[in-house]
Amino acid sequence: MHNLVTNQYGVYTYRRTVQGHSIRVSLLTKDKLEALRVVEHINTTLSLVYPLRKCEAVKIVHAALHRFQPIFQKQRMAKVQQYLGLDLSQDTGELISVVVEKYIEEKLRTKAWAEKTYLGYKVIYQNLITLLNDKCIRSIGAVDAQRVKSDLQKLPANLNKKAEYRGKPINRVLKMDIPASHLMSIKTINTMLGCYSELFKWAVKNGYSSTNVFDGMLLKDTRKARDLRQPFTPADLKHIFSDIAIRNPNKSWHKWLPVLGLYTGARLNELCQLQRKDILKVDGCWCISINDEGTNQILKSVSSKRVIPIHEKLLSLGFIDYVNSAAPAPNSMVFPDLKLLNERYSHTPSRWFSNIKNRVLDDSGRKSFHSFRHTFVDYLYNKLKLQGNPLVKALLGHSDSEITSGVYGSSFVVEDLDQIVQSVDFDSFGFSVND
Repeated sequence: MHNLVTNQYGVYTYRRTVQGHSIRVSLLTKDKLEALRVVEHINTTLSLVYPLRKCEAVKIVHAALHRFQPIFQKQRMAKVQQYLGLDLSQDTGELISVVVEKYIEEKLRTKAWAEKTYLGYKVIYQNLITLLNDKCIRSIGAVDAQRVKSDLQKLPANLNKKAEYRGKPINRVLKMDIPASHLMSIKTINTMLGCYSELFKWAVKNGYSSTNVFDGMLLKDTRKARDLRQPFTPADLKHIFSDIAIRNPNKSWHKWLPVLGLYTGARLNELCQLQRKDILKVDGCWCISINDEGTNQILKSVSSKRVIPIHEKLLSLGFIDYVNSAAPAPNSMVFPDLKLLNERYSHTPSRWFSNIKNRVLDDSGRKSFHSFRHTFVDYLYNKLKLQGNPLVKALLGHSDSEITSGVYGSSFVVEDLDQIVQSVDFDSFGFSVND
């Protein structure tokens, strides 16, 4: 038809000459059938007007567009809805990526997340966006959440660290035959599902969604906590403390961190972040105060704040003399060589000890520095028969509804805690510690 032309983008334009004047009006469509229907209506209308002036012709063209464009748009939307299988007339809300961005922005603005937390969660939420194909949040239902849960159980741990998976899209990795040994642990999957539940809880509270579709989605973990990290056996301890890296230490923490871990049951970073002020006498007993009151000191939880009497073995090895010489000021670090990395001082010691463990132990799969903590607990439970004793929870920094919070994290007197600590006798295991 001579009235129709297309521009470089394929959009149809109505073209006509009226009384020597050229009229060109975009029909706002790439669909030829739609364009022909509009042109037929325009030409039929124009034939009723005589004589025809340019201004009238232009008005008629725009009137035709005004009448037909809403009909065309509705027809197009119906085709899209049929293709997607969605009712787009309903409010589907913001894209999940937009909601995630706003959620993270609030967490950072209110300083609810530290830098390390943000970097970890950023990846977790990006995975969610990918697994949900960045759907609108109100269109995400329980079926979508179940699919995400299922997909997480098919993905490998350290997705971007293992060469065979690095750089590959998640959808492609999901189609790969992943060995069971490479898959994410139940704990990791539950951490991710917990993050997604927190996001949707926030979305509901802030009006972006009406339902937390990830609520109650955690996998049941039937493993016992002690099975996840095994204690050291007497033979393990003998091999560890016979290693040259500990017997002839290059740095002060090479000597002190393993023996402190064994005789206090403290977590690695709790020991690494100690300051001079944290080594003090309480009721006449030398103690280690685990707290978050100093610069860059952090705790796993509120209940982690506690006081641990120092074992006589540590005192005889000269720990107090070492602290006095290494940390002259109250806020001085007990181990000044350690550097802060991702909010923790334990990064380098963890890798250092892992190398020792792998070198001297035949079966080190579920053992790490944290195994010192399990070894300490095992001694209290199995040798001293203190299973269920609330004093043990006070020493370890475990929460207990029956323990009243006090200055040092429990209502117990230090003398009672000290009596338990001094009863620990690892010398009976047949190895020597830094003698």
